[in-house]
Amino acid sequence: MFNYPRFLVSIKNFIINSSLLQKKASTQTLGLARIFSWVSFIIIIIFSIFLSVFIATNTRSSLINSQESYALLMAENINKQIFRRFTLPVAYASGRVTLSEPDQYRLLDEVVNSLMHGLRIEAIRIYDANEKVAYSTNKNELQNVELATIGVKNVFKLKAHSFEIISTMSFLQALFTPNLPEETFTLRTVYPLTIDYDLAPFKTLDSDEQPVLGALEIMQDVTDLYKIAIRSQWTILIGFTFSILILFMLLQIIARLAERIISERIKQNKQLENELHQNEKLASMGRMVSSIAHEIRNPLGIIKSSSEYLLNRNSMDNTGKQLVGAIYDESKRLSNTVSDFLDYAKPRKAGEESINLTEISQKVWAFLQSSFLEKNIETYFYVPEKLMIKGDSDLMYRAIYNVFVNAEQAMGQNGTISIYGKEEFDYISIKFVDSGEGFKEDCSKYLDPFYTTKDTGTGLGLPIVQSIIKAHNGEIKLYNDENGGATIEFILPSLKDNTTNMNNSKTVNKNDNNGLVMQGV
Repeated sequence: MFNYPRFLVSIKNFIINSSLLQKKASTQTLGLARIFSWVSFIIIIIFSIFLSVFIATNTRSSLINSQESYALLMAENINKQIFRRFTLPVAYASGRVTLSEPDQYRLLDEVVNSLMHGLRIEAIRIYDANEKVAYSTNKNELQNVELATIGVKNVFKLKAHSFEIISTMSFLQALFTPNLPEETFTLRTVYPLTIDYDLAPFKTLDSDEQPVLGALEIMQDVTDLYKIAIRSQWTILIGFTFSILILFMLLQIIARLAERIISERIKQNKQLENELHQNEKLASMGRMVSSIAHEIRNPLGIIKSSSEYLLNRNSMDNTGKQLVGAIYDESKRLSNTVSDFLDYAKPRKAGEESINLTEISQKVWAFLQSSFLEKNIETYFYVPEKLMIKGDSDLMYRAIYNVFVNAEQAMGQNGTISIYGKEEFDYISIKFVDSGEGFKEDCSKYLDPFYTTKDTGTGLGLPIVQSIIKAHNGEIKLYNDENGGATIEFILPSLKDNTTNMNNSKTVNKNDNNGLVMQGV
């Protein structure tokens, strides 16, 4: 017989057991999710800490490597300047260098102080062969033998430079120290003082014959670089933690966000490294430009105002007015040149006027004609009557002027300069070919700022020309002619109204003892 109460009890027990099983399963699932979330959170936190340390370490290493490269360039420059401005003159005048003599020590101190001006250098020491301090910016260290490090010993044994970071605390301690005091981290650079082998009398010396005159030690405060690395590490760590707290339940989104942040950090590090390399090239130019602007602009203003005053006088004959007018025009052009030099890193925008490169080239040649005649340099123009482009005539005048002057300096005496021009499709080409020795090294190096093969050159001539051509949406090419001379070619967008054909118009301008001879060919 069927027992309804027992059946109902069984159904009730089944429902209760099912509910308990579901609740237990839900609890277990929730527990697993929480455990997974917390484990993921901890793993990501640990990974974030590790990643911040890794990126900060790479950032610090990159910054220190860049600083070491800069310190090496600075040490090489100081070595050359000390040899040229102190060692060589003193040895020539006195027969030997003896820093114990007050006059020699004072001269070296003046040279060193002039080189330190504007640079963040804490101290400079020079050690003699006995590892004694022969010179120091701190005179209390003179004749001290306890300051010599292994790097100093290696200079005299191995003729090798070295770098060393001196710190008053560990990086981990610095990580938790706000407002790091100056000189917490100092870069010590030890460099051998040698003869300047760029000078002609010493170029033939073998490596075994290269003596070490002393050991140069430069101390630089690099605490700011470590501050950048510390800020980078804390920024990464805090940024990751904040993102995880907000998007705790959306782990996949957090992962994607972290990946994007990492890629951005890497891109920023690469960009920072590129900017550091570029800043190294432009740092010296900034100091040089300011001094040039100060030294040139004042006398230029006097020349310009004086010539303008003479032009307004009626007592001068036509020849005098032409000469004074030329002085006024060229002083005005030189003033613009100084301004362009200041704007090298950000050249001014080219104008939109129609200009004829043939006419500008002949104006430059006419201005330099007397100098070419003195050196017996002949000039040949194989160009159309018109090579029309849109741009700035003053900028193009300066670019072509620099090319002519470079060719003149490269040839010296008894040479030829040939100018070839043509128009093809939507661009024009104008080439300047000299009969000199040509480019001796990789041509691309000559477009780098401050690279020069001249003893008195600044290395900014061709880079300025390149910036002018780029401002006109053009391209500059450097290569050697088949006959050995140097060739500089400008490729620029042409102006469509240039109707003169290369085949029916060609002019040869030639210098001889009687002056300019124009021959139609």
